[in-house]
Amino acid sequence: MRRLVTLLSVVLAVLVIGPMHVMAQPSTAGGLTALPPTNFGPNLLQNSDFETLSGGLPLAWSSGAGWSADQLVVHSGRVSYRREPGADTSAQTVQLKAGTYLLSAWIKSDGLGSGSTSGARLTLDFRPGGINAWRPSEVISGTNDWQLYQVGPIVIETDRTAAVWLENYNGASGTAWFDDVSLVQILPPPVDVFLLYPNYRGLLFDDQPQTIRLDVTVTPPGGDVGRYTVRSVLSDETSGRVVAQQSLSAAAHLVVMLDGTAMQSGRSYLATVSLVDLSTNGVVSTYPAYRVAKAAGSARQSMNVSVDANNRVVLKGVPRFVLGVYDSGLGYDTDPTFWDTTLWSPAGDRRLSGLNINMYLNYHYGQAPADAMAALMDSLQQHGVMYLQTGNCFDKYPADPTFPIDSSDTYVRTLGAHAGSAGYYTIDECLSSLQPGAFSQYQRLRTLDPGSMTFAALLGEPEIALWRDSADVLASDPYPLFGAEPTGGYDLAQVGEWTARTRKAVKDARPFMAVLQFFQFTSQGRYPTLAEMRNMAYTAIVEGAKGLMWWSLGEGALESVCESGTIWCSQRAQLMNRLAAVVSEVASLEPVLLENDTTLSWGAVTRVTVNGAGRATSSIGTKVKHDDKSTTDPYHVFAYNTTPDYDPGVASPSATAQFTLSAVPKSITVHGENRAIAPMLTASGATFTDTFGPFEAHVYVISY
Repeated sequence: MRRLVTLLSVVLAVLVIGPMHVMAQPSTAGGLTALPPTNFGPNLLQNSDFETLSGGLPLAWSSGAGWSADQLVVHSGRVSYRREPGADTSAQTVQLKAGTYLLSAWIKSDGLGSGSTSGARLTLDFRPGGINAWRPSEVISGTNDWQLYQVGPIVIETDRTAAVWLENYNGASGTAWFDDVSLVQILPPPVDVFLLYPNYRGLLFDDQPQTIRLDVTVTPPGGDVGRYTVRSVLSDETSGRVVAQQSLSAAAHLVVMLDGTAMQSGRSYLATVSLVDLSTNGVVSTYPAYRVAKAAGSARQSMNVSVDANNRVVLKGVPRFVLGVYDSGLGYDTDPTFWDTTLWSPAGDRRLSGLNINMYLNYHYGQAPADAMAALMDSLQQHGVMYLQTGNCFDKYPADPTFPIDSSDTYVRTLGAHAGSAGYYTIDECLSSLQPGAFSQYQRLRTLDPGSMTFAALLGEPEIALWRDSADVLASDPYPLFGAEPTGGYDLAQVGEWTARTRKAVKDARPFMAVLQFFQFTSQGRYPTLAEMRNMAYTAIVEGAKGLMWWSLGEGALESVCESGTIWCSQRAQLMNRLAAVVSEVASLEPVLLENDTTLSWGAVTRVTVNGAGRATSSIGTKVKHDDKSTTDPYHVFAYNTTPDYDPGVASPSATAQFTLSAVPKSITVHGENRAIAPMLTASGATFTDTFGPFEAHVYVISY
C-alpha cells in the first residue's frame, strides 16, 4: 500500500503548551559520516546511441511497426530512435552479474499518451530470465523537450538475464524519441564497510561489550586480494590521536575488531577502514568513517529510545518488543481532552483502549505544531504508548522541506525533549534514488535529537540494502493480500521473504521490524482473517523482527470500512477486535520475545511430509527462545510453514512436521490454540509431530 503524506495547513508554533520532560541525552550521536563516492562501469548496452543502422534501423535493438531512425531530432550524435502511435516495445537483452545498476535514457515527447495511464516508459525487465520482476520509470506523457530519465539504483542479487525496454505503455498516442540509453553497473568500492557494533548511532555504552566490530567486503583493483591488507584505525575526531588499530590480510569478506576501551566519554571518535597495497604501502581506498562515542550505560535510562547489545529496542531504559499501529486522518488540538476522547474513548474515532500497543504513528501530522503534538504525546504516555512524528519521503517524492522536522531545529529539539517522543518516520516506500536525501535528513535528526530513532518502511526488494545507514530501524511492509484471491489462497510467503531480506540488509546487526497488512488491498481484495494476521505476525518473528507495526487505522483502511456518516459499524468493530486479539497475543509473549535466540540443543525438525497432491516438498522455519540462565523456563519454539513451492491457483495441501527432542518433556502445549501435544518416546529422547496448513504458524511451549 503506497502512502502519501497529507500536508495540513497550519501555523507552526514552537511554544510548547503542557508539561514537558527534559531528558538527559548523550551529547554525540554517530554513525556513517558520509556516503561513499559513486563510480560507474562501462555502458553494457550495444549501440546505445542508435548511431549504427542496418536497413534504416538501429542494430542490437528489436524493431517493429512504428519505430524508425530519426536523423533530424536528436539529443546527441546523428540519430535518435523514434516511436509513433501503435508501435511495439523495442528491447535489448543483456546478461548481468550480481550487483547494483543504473538505467538511464534521454527522452523527448510530443503529444504523448495521457497522464499516468499511457505514454512511454524506460524499463529494466527480468522476465526474459524467467523471473517475474521489472523496474520501470515513471510514465512519460505530454509534450516535453529532451529530459534525462533514470531507473535505479537497482540491486540484482544473482546473475541473470534482463532486457532494457523502450516501452510503448498502454498503446499511447503521440510520438517519443529515445537517445543515449545507458545501463551501467555502480561499482562496489574497493573496501566496503558496515558498522556491526555499536549497533545504535555509534554509541558504545560502557556497560556493554567494548569491542567495535566492522563488516568489511573487499573488491580489490584487478581482483588480486593477496596484494592488499585491510587497515582499520580508531582515532579521536578532534585531535587525530589513534587509540586502536588493526591490520589484517585482505580477504573477500572479513570482520574487523577495534578495542574501544581507551575511548573517553564526551569525545567523538572516527573508525575508518582502508585497503592498502602491500607493494607500496599506499592506501588504495578508504571507506567513509563511522563516528562512534562512549556513553554511560546509565544514560539509557534517560534516553527515550536506544538499542541494547542484543538488538532490542529500549524505550526509556526498558527493552521492549515494539507493537504499533499506523494511523492517518483526524484533526489535532492542544486540548488534552480532545485526544482522550478521540483516541481512547469507547465513543471516539479510534477506540484504542484495549489495543496493547507501545508505538503510534500518524503520518498526516507532518505539519502539526509542536504544542498539539505535545498534547498528543501526553495522552499517549498515559497509556504507555510512544509517538513517531512524520517527515518522510514517499515513492518518487522526497521529504517536503517545509516539514517542521526538516525546517526547524527548535521543533526537533522540542519534540525530542518530550518523554513520549520515540523519534521520526522518515522513509516510506521511497525509490532508491532518494536514499542520499534520506541519509542527509538522518544525519541532521540524529544530531539534533540524539536519544531518538528514525524509522523506515520500505518495499522488501533487494534495494532495501542500500538504506542500511539511512535510518536507525529498517522495516519492510509485505502486503500479500492483493487483488482477487487466487484459487490456492494468497501467497503469504512474501512476509517471510521480505522480513528475511530486511535482516540481511542490516546483516542481522541492527533491530529491524515488519509492517503487516491490516487493510483491504484493492476493491477485489479483503481484510486478512484472524488466522492470517496471526500467521503473518509469527512468520515475521521467526525471521527475526524486533517489532511489528500494522497498517492502518486511518484513511483507506479501517476508518474507511463503514458507510459515510457512520463512525463505527459492526464490521469495523469486528475488524478492530481482530487486530486487538493478535496484538494482545503477541504482547503476552513479550518476555519470551525479548530473550536471546537459543541453539537447537533440544532437537530439530527432522522430517516434513506433505499430505495431498500438487507439491512435493515443504519447509518449516523455526526460532527457539529460552532463558539460558533458568533451568525451569520453558522453551518456546516459533515455527511456520514456508511453502517455498507455493503455486497460486493450486490448493496447497497441509504439511506434517516431526520434531526431535533430546530429552522427554513434561508437557508440550501450543500457545494461543488451547491444545496440547503428546510426545512419543524414543531411545534417545522423544519426538512430536504437528500439522501445518499453507503458511500456518504455531508456537510450542515445551516444559521440562
